[in-house]
This record gives sequence, structure tokens and C-alpha cells, in this order.
Amino acid sequence: MQESPLVSIIIPTYNNGPVVCEAIDCSLNQTYDNREIIVVDDGSTDHTEQLLKKKYKGRITYVRQENKGTGSARNTGIRCASGKYLQFLDADDLLDPDKISIQVRQLQNIPDKALSYCDYVRCDIDDITVTYRRTSPILQNEKPFDDVMLKWETEVSIPSNCFIFDAAFFKECGIAFDESLPANEDWECWMNVFALDPKVVFVDRVLAYYRVRRDSRCSNKQKMRNSYIMAIDKQIRKHRLNKEVVHNLNIKKKQMKYLFRDVSPFGHLILLFRGLLLRSKWGTKLLDIRRQILGRTVRSRKA
Repeated sequence: MQESPLVSIIIPTYNNGPVVCEAIDCSLNQTYDNREIIVVDDGSTDHTEQLLKKKYKGRITYVRQENKGTGSARNTGIRCASGKYLQFLDADDLLDPDKISIQVRQLQNIPDKALSYCDYVRCDIDDITVTYRRTSPILQNEKPFDDVMLKWETEVSIPSNCFIFDAAFFKECGIAFDESLPANEDWECWMNVFALDPKVVFVDRVLAYYRVRRDSRCSNKQKMRNSYIMAIDKQIRKHRLNKEVVHNLNIKKKQMKYLFRDVSPFGHLILLFRGLLLRSKWGTKLLDIRRQILGRTVRSRKA
């Protein structure tokens, strides 16, 4: 009988109180038994510490640090982790009870460093039955690195809780989240993982819930834009000797500048109208046309 390897579930949190309890509960309710749950409190100023110590005493590893951001909290969790596999779970997201069991079963049959990712639902934080449009989670390219580099945010988006990684990517290869980035540290980290050309397995089943709330950092377009540019510039420096990668990253930079562009008050009205239009019966067709145009732009520049 094949041994069940330890899986470390890493949950960073900051002033999330009751919300992080839902993430912890879904981790405790996993059908996969050999797991550890590491909650990294990134300097919360609310009652998070008292709440978690009282409610989960002996069932989780609680680590507190001064406020340094999500990337730092994840890195702290990685250092504390003992598992062969790592599951990242943001405090406001959820996992299907069978997620870890299904993905670990796939990864165990792969001798080399590998990762697994699954389908997901983008939903309201107060009601997961209220769902929103989301970008495809499927990496289509034979080289997933190219999809992560060129299609992320425009054609492909995979929340961090969809993945399970071999811990060796972080423990042996030295990959970490960039703590200087105010956002998009996950994309920059995935770029480093996929640059190693790992074995990638997709589970065509919804096993992750990416919950949306209005005060999320992803709602700040200027912050997202600036952090993306910082992350892309870092990748350009890393791959400076590879002309094709640098060329594609410069295309990516232009895409992100446009996608997260600043808009005037009149522009906000246009965006509001656009949002209403996209929710109409023509919405899917318009999104398909947009993706085709973006894809054609990338292909023409590569040619």
C-alpha cells in the first residue's frame, strides 16, 4: 500500500477574524488525513490571534509575524512546513473536501518534481452559489511557461488555491515569493516555477473556490498595474539573455498597462456600461472577440 505523504496547507491572514476560520474549517474537513495546517498571522490588529488559539488549539500551527505582506507570510509558512506537498490557501478562499486527496493521488505517480492544478469557481465571499465570470484556468500551450507569461489575466487565470506543489520547488530550488511586490507576487512566483519546465497535471473538476470581496487588493487597479510592471521588469532582468522571453515579457507589460489603465470619471461610466453589457446575452461573444484580438496581436508581434 502506497504511503500517504504529508501535505502542508499554508494560510496567510491579516485582520480576517471569522473569515479565516472558514478557510481553516475547510482544511480540517479534507478527506485526506495526513496534513498539517499552518496559519501565518501577518501582524493582525483585530482579535484573530485570540480567536484562533481558542478555537483551534492543538489542531493548527499558529505563527505570528509583524506585518510584511502576503508574500512574506507565505514564505514564513514554507519555512515552517514539513510536508512533501504544499497547498496555498488565502484566508478568504475555500477548498473542496476531496481536493487534496484527488491531487495527491495524481502527483504520487510522478517521479520528478511536479504540480497539479484544478478548475475553480469565482464566487461571492458571502454566498458561494453567487458566481461571477472568470478567465479560463486551463493552460493550453505545450509549454505552460509561455501561457503563464503571455496569457495570464487576459486568457488564463489560476488562483493560488487551485495548485498543489511539490515542496521541492521551494525547499530545494530556492523559489520564494517576492516580498517587495505589493501584489502579483503569485504570478512572479509561478513564472519561476514554470521556468523549470515541471510536469503539470490538470484536474478537470471544480475543487477550489476563489471568493471575491469589494475591499480586496485586486480591486485597486493602479496598485495591480504598478506591481505587475515591477514583477515583469524583474522577470526581464532574470531572462535578459533570452531574447524571445524578453520580447514576450515586453508584450506582457503593454497588455498589463492597458488592462489596468487609469480611467477618468467618464471612463468609469463607460466601464460600468461595459460591465452591464458583458452580463447580457452578448457578453460571452464580446469576450471571445476580445481574446481573439489579443491573441492575434501577440502572434503578429512574434511573427
